[in-house]
Amino acid sequence: MPETDPNADTKAAFKAALERKQQNQHAGADHTDAARGTAKNTHAQGGKRQFRRKSGG
Repeated sequence: MPETDPNADTKAAFKAALERKQQNQHAGADHTDAARGTAKNTHAQGGKRQFRRKSGG
């Protein structure tokens, strides 16, 4: 009777799934040409600075 570890099949399946997941994550776009923070910066747009009142006590 061959000795087979039932956990080995499970570990191999999870490892294969993890490798597929990591490959899919690395295949995405880098967005290196995107401008960062332009929507939040009110001073660059020349707008008046807005003050927000604190909520709560």
